[in-house]
Amino acid sequence: MERRVVGYVYESPSVREFTFVVSRDAEDVGVGDYVVVREPDSDGRELLGRVEDVRRDVHEGIKGEIAKASMVSGRPVPELDWTVVARVEVLGALEDGRLRDPRMPARPTDAVYRLPESELEELFSKGEVFLGRLKDSRARVFLGLNELITLHCAVLGMTGSGKSYTVGVLIEEMARHDIPVVVIDPHGEYTSLREPSHDRERLERWGLEPEGLDDVEVFAPPHSEGVKDYPITIDTTKLEVDDFEVLAPELSKRKAAPQVLEEVVKELQRRYRETGEKYSLEDVVEELDAQAKRARASGDVVQYQAARAVLRDLRPLLRYGIFDMAESPDLRRHVRPGRVLVLNLRGVPDRAQQIVVTHFLRRLFELRQRDEIPPVFVVLEEAHNFAPAGEERSSSKTALSVVRDFAREGRKFLAGLCVVSQRPGRVDTTVLSQCNTMIVLRTANPDDLENIRKSGEGITREALERIKGLPTGTAFVTGSAIRIPAFVDVRPRMTRHGGETPDVREIVERWKEDDAEEDLDLGI
Repeated sequence: MERRVVGYVYESPSVREFTFVVSRDAEDVGVGDYVVVREPDSDGRELLGRVEDVRRDVHEGIKGEIAKASMVSGRPVPELDWTVVARVEVLGALEDGRLRDPRMPARPTDAVYRLPESELEELFSKGEVFLGRLKDSRARVFLGLNELITLHCAVLGMTGSGKSYTVGVLIEEMARHDIPVVVIDPHGEYTSLREPSHDRERLERWGLEPEGLDDVEVFAPPHSEGVKDYPITIDTTKLEVDDFEVLAPELSKRKAAPQVLEEVVKELQRRYRETGEKYSLEDVVEELDAQAKRARASGDVVQYQAARAVLRDLRPLLRYGIFDMAESPDLRRHVRPGRVLVLNLRGVPDRAQQIVVTHFLRRLFELRQRDEIPPVFVVLEEAHNFAPAGEERSSSKTALSVVRDFAREGRKFLAGLCVVSQRPGRVDTTVLSQCNTMIVLRTANPDDLENIRKSGEGITREALERIKGLPTGTAFVTGSAIRIPAFVDVRPRMTRHGGETPDVREIVERWKEDDAEEDLDLGI
């Protein structure tokens, strides 16, 4: 397909912006179209831009300005629809297929060409990760695999925008390229990755087929009702005193409590070093209980109350069975090329989730430092809970430090992080700023939009305005993994999406049927 002239430059106030009057036969020019115009005084370089706004303007001065410019240049006035004006954001100067900083603004009366889909595909298909198609186009968009892993990424968007669906696409692509994936899954949305999608018709339109992932392992707490293949357990002997303090927030309310807990843990650690016998959380609780009884018998009220305060926090965690004398998953054994590990934390209390995330992120980082596992892609769902912004922090949000370290240092050791959140305004700015690629779906909250703007490159005010009204499944993508910022329709998943919004009417109907059957059984 050849390029087509869609208009002529009218005004060019800077190297980053120009407007053009649309040709009479190009009324289909719309927001989001990619156009080029020759950069003045260059050796064939072209200014690449994206149409940000199209308006009808009855200002007669436009025609006069074009006529004046035509007289100066010695070229005839082109046939134009004088009432349709498009404003273009210049993305850069194209040179040998790469974008450079523009040196000169567009020149009035120069022809503006719309890029055909064949050229758009050439521009956006340099990566390995197939994300989708340019919005309102069939040109495919690929992201750079290396950039996603070595420079991190963020998937952001309000509830119902298609955020977890998009993450599912990234996981499919990582598995296809044999990159191991570890998913921190607080809501159990990713346990369906091994099942094929039911949306065969939509997949066929994209030239894809339903296909579950072959190598998925799901870990969940031993006593949880969530989907699991194996239990999540932490070797209690590997926890430090600081980790136990996270599990017992009452410590800050009792002066003697930290000392009591430290004494118990230090004693159990001493026995472990001497005998080699590991201990579980049950052993810690039993030792604290014995400490409380001794304090009561001796009349030491302060020590007794401190021990009881710690026990009140630790005992409820026993029923989840997370803290044991063995480690599961054993990351050195389970992290394998192309495998997806899902840590299903659905129903686990927040304090225990913080410990699980802290422990396994730290362990992943250590193993990559020593090159004991392959390069890995870590998906951190609900990132605002594990890496909260300043005003959201509390003593119980303890994963923040290790998430920060992972974001800052992981790239050096090929440990990639994908930060996922529906409230980017509540995500720690240090963590978010380390994500060099932003995949932003519909977001309306002003604080969230401001945090996105500050953290990401190439996000203009115009782009933010469009992000507010994006349809579900469409994202604005910018950063190191994509050559040119773009609005992208995310491709359909080949695996089944486990985070669909439930149909309330369908659920109510099922309840009605169950009630009717129960009434019959009761003879009502």
